[in-house]
Parts: sequence; structure tokens; C-alpha cells
Amino acid sequence: MLEALLILFLSFVPMFIYASIFWWFDRYEKEPLGLLIAAFVWGAIPSIILALIMQLALDIPLTALSPNQLTYDLLGASVSAPLTEEGIKALALIILLLFLRREIDSPMDGLIYGGLVGFGFAAVENFFYLLGAYMEGGVGGVLILTFLRAGLFGLNHAMFTAFTGLGVALSLEVRKKLLKPALVFGGFTLAVIAHSLHNAFAVFAGYTNGWPILLAILADWSGVLVILAVAIGSYILERKRIVAYAQALVKVQAVPAEEIDVLKSTFRRRIARLRMLLTGKFNLWWKTTRYQHKVSEAAFTWHRMNHGDEKAQKHLIRLEKEFLALRQSLAPNGDVVVK
Repeated sequence: MLEALLILFLSFVPMFIYASIFWWFDRYEKEPLGLLIAAFVWGAIPSIILALIMQLALDIPLTALSPNQLTYDLLGASVSAPLTEEGIKALALIILLLFLRREIDSPMDGLIYGGLVGFGFAAVENFFYLLGAYMEGGVGGVLILTFLRAGLFGLNHAMFTAFTGLGVALSLEVRKKLLKPALVFGGFTLAVIAHSLHNAFAVFAGYTNGWPILLAILADWSGVLVILAVAIGSYILERKRIVAYAQALVKVQAVPAEEIDVLKSTFRRRIARLRMLLTGKFNLWWKTTRYQHKVSEAAFTWHRMNHGDEKAQKHLIRLEKEFLALRQSLAPNGDVVVK
């Protein structure tokens, strides 16, 4: 019983921690909790089941095509597994693109949703691998494999699917219709290539003295660094969009110019909310939190409207009514809301 709980803990808790770090990177407008949970669950349950079914179906032709065990292992690990797993995981992002594209405001959001799907997949996959390690080597085997799968390679599945999410998000950043599917396919292709490289190096490691694992580490962490660079760039992009929108609000005298410095600074936003919490002004804390969130969402909607999204204007009008009402209740004399 204790061993089972340990395996569950080591499978899921590290992925929850990594997911919370991904969530932290979304600085200005947090994604809806329900969608984040749905993304994680999609990776954890349907993706695992459907990918397993597809891989079992492909096992027959792979066996027929493989002249030896190495070829079989490579085809299964580097072709079948990446295509099926990344394909099934990508379905959640395609659904998001088709029906909830309003929630994708920048490349950051693509990384977030892709990463959450990947963490869900990794958590359940880790459980089965750790269970097998316990059967073969006891708790010691579990701890060694945990170091590899949840530690050294813990970000892999999130990184793979984050590439697909990035392609989906970038498809909303361009106006040319032909580029949109190309970017989605390009992101998916990067996910499959990264996944294939990792699995190929892992297979070769099993047929040698293990040195190809160093190549796997290099390839995987290079991918993680690319995702980190995109996340930082996306944060800067989101700040620029908020500043541009705030400047437009200043021109129509909806907010004072001094408020731009506040709205663009995640640090000053947090300090203001913390100050209200520490002084017991819970109602003002809630209103300020909502105001900051609504302004950010309006800024991203305003950007989409200016880039040809015909449905954005109606949504923007509603958001502006909401955040201006919140602002009026926070600063009835027109002062800077957050100092």
C-alpha cells in the first residue's frame, strides 16, 4: 500500500509542480482554471488510452517491416510513439483553436496549454513505468527511474507538446491564411522531431554502454531552453500590447497617463494586491485583481480586433464596460487605481 502511494506521489506531484511553474510564467492574464484542468486531464487519460490503442494497431506492420530487434525498437520508439502520442495530444490544442481561440492571446498561451497536456501525459506514463520498475527492482529501482523520468527528463512531454501549442498560437498572430495551417503543422512537426530524437537516443543507449543518453540530455534541454526563450519573449510581447492599449485609453481620457506604468508592471500589480490583503481590504483586493485581469484581457482583445478579428469588437465592448465599472468603484475621482 505504501509503495503504491509512493509511486503515485512520484508520478504526479513533480508534474503538478512543473505545471505550476508553467502557470506562473503566465503573468498578465491567467488562463481559466477549468481549461487548464481539462488540458491536463486530456493528456492524462484520453491521450494515453488512444495512443496505446494506435500503437498496438501499428505493432503488426512494424513487426513485419523490422528485420531485427534494433530496427523494431527504433521504428516503435522513434516513429510510431512520437506520431501517435503527439498527434493525440495535439487534438486538444486543435479543439482549443477551433472553438476557444479567444483564450489564446499570445504565444505564451500556446505554451501553457501544450505544456499542461504534456504534463498530464507524463504523469500517467510515469506511473506505469515506475510500477514496472518496482516490480523489477523494488523501491530502489523506483527512485532511480524517478530521477530520470521526473527529474532529468521531467519536462520532456511538456516541451514536445508546447511546440505544437506554439504553432497553434502563432497561427493566430499572422493574417495570411496560407501561413496559419503551415504554422500549426510546423509546431507539430517540431514536437514529433524532438520526441523522436529523445526516443532514438534512449534506444541506442540500451544497445551501447549508455553514452547516447548524453545526447538525449543535450537535445532535450536545448528544446526546453527554446521554450523558455519563447516564454520570455511572449511576456515582453504581452507587455507591449498592454502598454499600447493603455495609451489608447489615455487618449480618450479613460485612465490617467500615470496608470500605464502600473498596468505594465506585474511587480507593481502584485504589490498593490498584497498591500490590500495585508490591510484587510479583501473587497478592494478582489476588485483590483478583477480590474487588472479585465484590462489585460481587453488589451489582447483590442490587439486581435486591430488585426482583423471581426468577433473581437463585441467582446472588447463588454470587457471595457466591466473594467471601467470596476475602476470607478476603486477610484471614483479618477486617480491612479494602483500606486
